[in-house]
Amino acid sequence: MANHGLIVGLDVGTNTIKVLAADVRDQQANIVAVGRSVSHGVKKGVVVDIDATATDIRQAVAQINEQTEQPITEVVASLPASNIQIQHVKGTVTVKDSQHISYEDVANTVQEAVKIQLPADREVVELIPTEFVVDDFDGIQDPNDMVGMRLTMNGIAYSAPRNVMGNLRLAISKAGLKLRDFVLAPLAYSKTLLDDGQQEFGTIILDMGAGQTSATVVHEHQLKFLSSFPAGSDNISRDISAVLELGLHDADMLKLDSGFAISKLSQEDNQLVIKKISAEEPEQISEQLLAQIIEARVMQILGKLGEKLDMVGAFQMPGGVIVTGGGAALRGIPEAIHATYKVQTKLFTPNDIGLRHPGYAGAWALIHYAAQQTPIQLIVKQALYGLPLVVLGQQNKMPQLANENTVEKPKQKLRQKQQQPKVVQQANIQTEDEVDGTTEFTDEEQPKKENRIKTFFKDFFD
Repeated sequence: MANHGLIVGLDVGTNTIKVLAADVRDQQANIVAVGRSVSHGVKKGVVVDIDATATDIRQAVAQINEQTEQPITEVVASLPASNIQIQHVKGTVTVKDSQHISYEDVANTVQEAVKIQLPADREVVELIPTEFVVDDFDGIQDPNDMVGMRLTMNGIAYSAPRNVMGNLRLAISKAGLKLRDFVLAPLAYSKTLLDDGQQEFGTIILDMGAGQTSATVVHEHQLKFLSSFPAGSDNISRDISAVLELGLHDADMLKLDSGFAISKLSQEDNQLVIKKISAEEPEQISEQLLAQIIEARVMQILGKLGEKLDMVGAFQMPGGVIVTGGGAALRGIPEAIHATYKVQTKLFTPNDIGLRHPGYAGAWALIHYAAQQTPIQLIVKQALYGLPLVVLGQQNKMPQLANENTVEKPKQKLRQKQQQPKVVQQANIQTEDEVDGTTEFTDEEQPKKENRIKTFFKDFFD
C-alpha cells in the first residue's frame, strides 16, 4: 500500500458506479482515465446483489483499461457515511529499541489501539492518529527515528458493519480485482473539499446521492458528527412519476431538464409538455407545478437532516454548507439549502475535464485523499489491515503483523483481549443509534433535543 504510481478509485453508488484512475506523484493526483456504468445491485449505497454489482464494476473498469497502458488489478473503494461509529482510542507500547523508535513501534501502537470492544457485526475500517506521545512529549505527528522508552498513539477509530463491507469486498473480488483499501466517503470529502480554515472552524458537508443524503460536520480538522437520511434524488424522480403518472425514466428526464429544487425559481407561465401513461394525448403542466412536487421532497430531506444538525449547533459554524453528490446537480439546490438553513452554501464540482459534475465528487475525493496520505497514515493503515509494512515503496524486513481485521480476510474476527478504550473528553464525538431509518450519533454528552424543530415536508411523505 503506497500513494504513488497508478491509483484507481471505485465509487459504488445507487445509480452509477464510477471509477477514476490517477497517476500520483508527490501527493498530487493527475486523473488519466474515467469509467462509468449503470448500477443494478446497490440500494441506498449498500450492495444488495453481489453478482450484479460485480458485473457493473467490470464494465466500468473495462473503460479504464481501454484508456491506460496497464490493466487494472486493484482498487481503493469508498464506503458510504451510513452506519458509521466513531470512537476515541489509545495504544501504548514499550519501544523495542530505546535509542530508535521505528515504524514497527508505530504499528504496535495500532495493534493495541484497536483492541476495543465492538459488536460482532462491526469492524474498524479507518484509524486516524491525532497525536503520538513519546515518554512525556506529546503533540508529535510522526515519531519515527525519535528517541524514547514508551510510545503512545491517540487516535479516532471508525467502524462499519461487517455485512456492508463484506458484500462490497465480494463484489470487487468477483469482478476480478483486489481491494487495496477502504476509505470512508465523509473522511475523503473532509480532507479534499475543504480548505484548512473550513476544517478548523467548522463546515457541514451535504452529500446528496440517489438513494440517501448524508450530512457530515467537520470541526478542528476532525469529523464530529455524521447523519444520513434514506432519501435522495431517486425519490424525487419517483414522486414526479407518481403524481404526474409518468414512466420513471421520463420523470427523471423531466426533473433534470425542467425541474427546480425550490418553487420560487420557477415560472407559472412556463408550460411543459408531458405524456401520461394513462392518456392518449400529451398534456401541459406548469413549470411551477413540477417545482412544487420536487420542493416537497427536498424540504423533507433538508428538514430531517436539519433537525439533527441543529441539535449539535452545526449551523453556528462559520463554514456554512458545502453541497455535492449527483442530487446536487438539480437546479436550485444551493438556493433551497440557503433558504432552509440560513447559512452560506456552496456547490462543489470537480474542475477536471470530463468530471465537471457533482456526481463525480465522491470518486474525485477518494483519489485525492489516497494521494495525500502521509507516510505515517499509510503505516497506520497497513498495521490496521495486518499488511507487511512498506515505507517509500520498500518493504521492511519484518513479519506480517498479527492483526486479523484485514481487507483480505473479511470473515475473520478480532480475537485480541477485549478492553474499553480510553475516551478523550470531547462532547461532539458521537456513537451511533438508528432511529426510523436514519443514522443518528449520540453519546452521554449529546446536547438535549431542542423544541424548535422545523417541519419542511408534507404528511404525504410520513
